[in-house]
Amino acid sequence: MAKCPICNSRQGKRKCFLVDDLICSRCCVSKRKAEVCSECGFYQKPKIKYNNVPAYSTSEMESNMDLESYGNSVEGALCAYDIEIGNMLNDSDAIRIIELLINIHHFNVQDTEGESQTIINGVGFIEGTIKEDLKDVNNDVIVKILGVIRFVAKRRSKTGKEYMRIIHQYVGPRISSGIRILKR
Repeated sequence: MAKCPICNSRQGKRKCFLVDDLICSRCCVSKRKAEVCSECGFYQKPKIKYNNVPAYSTSEMESNMDLESYGNSVEGALCAYDIEIGNMLNDSDAIRIIELLINIHHFNVQDTEGESQTIINGVGFIEGTIKEDLKDVNNDVIVKILGVIRFVAKRRSKTGKEYMRIIHQYVGPRISSGIRILKR
């Protein structure tokens, strides 16, 4: 078998549309272009690494009233959406909503293909809150807020609704811009 024409070190086993020859798997992965390779059986969409998204630390959030207020708007909207759908939002749904908002604000990707209607509606609900409550906030700040919310939600979630219970108790549902209801 011939060597890969790109790296010239490994055997070429995959037919490549880009070079019209057999290339190795390593070069296949590193040279992919969606517009050319999307029809190839080896093509996979690049995975988004949410752990690498910029985020504030929890101590930065706690020590800055503005940042805390921004986070409360987003988490309050999650609570309000949860109530609107009959308290059916679990932690994994909330995390996925936040991830899709990160896609919009950080990666400039608006793909919701394969997502449930609950998730899609949740993204629209929270995005509406962001546009209303955080319209004057720099997008980089919004991304960092979403990043820390995702981090905290992932850390708090164990079996289903731990994170959602915490934000219902300590943040409360958003009623209007800057207005939330706290349970006693």
